[in-house]
Amino acid sequence: MAEVRKELARVLREGEETVERRLEDFLADPDDVETVHRLRISIRTLRSLLAFVSPLLKRRRHRILQDDLRSVVIETSRLREYDVLLRQVRALDVPYGELAEKIAGLRELERNHVVDVMRGRHTRRALRRVRKALARLPWRDSVREAGVSRADVREIFRDLVCVVDEGYAVVDRSDADAVHTLRKRAKRVRYVSESFAGLLSEGAAAEGRRMKGVQDLLGDICDARVNVAMAGEFPAEGLSDEARRALETLIARNQALLDEFLAG
Repeated sequence: MAEVRKELARVLREGEETVERRLEDFLADPDDVETVHRLRISIRTLRSLLAFVSPLLKRRRHRILQDDLRSVVIETSRLREYDVLLRQVRALDVPYGELAEKIAGLRELERNHVVDVMRGRHTRRALRRVRKALARLPWRDSVREAGVSRADVREIFRDLVCVVDEGYAVVDRSDADAVHTLRKRAKRVRYVSESFAGLLSEGAAAEGRRMKGVQDLLGDICDARVNVAMAGEFPAEGLSDEARRALETLIARNQALLDEFLAG
């Protein structure tokens, strides 16, 4: 049982080290859209793994860890949203005039803000607290005394899969927050199945692959909602007719995807 606990701790520490590397990569090349994307994935993965292990951790200490990680990753959200929107604009099969250039300009301003935050005191302190906490995980007293078994880990995983499957069957598709939460839980299944593979049953990998499909579908829906909002709020004053029509096309296509999802 002590060996299982050690393996859980090892994977979590590796997750924190990955966050640190991805942050260095982003700061070295913040213009590369993939560096911020990989940074976000590393933080989301660590948050998912911590959430999975949370039944074994002291509740308040786990919440502090999650709050620190969330306070860092949330600062990157708008930058990633610009990247997704810009990618969609450049993929349009209609002329989009200066629209991509305008979005790229806003992206540059947001990039500067994110770089400042990632280099700043808050991020350094938050990640330092996370690193120290993961070096000495706040296990519940019962877990510290009795350890944890593979059966315990597998039961937590089965419960998580059931939560996603049951949630998908009843989720209010018009509720953006509910859909986003379900997407995060599907991602958690995937990240856990990959990171804790050595502790889970053989079927866990298949569940992770299945949840990748759920995650991708719900991710497209979440992106579509954001794109509709961002495009609808985009300052149209001074845009050419070509750019305006491209915005309208972008909104219409994302709205069509949303409508199809809601109808399902």
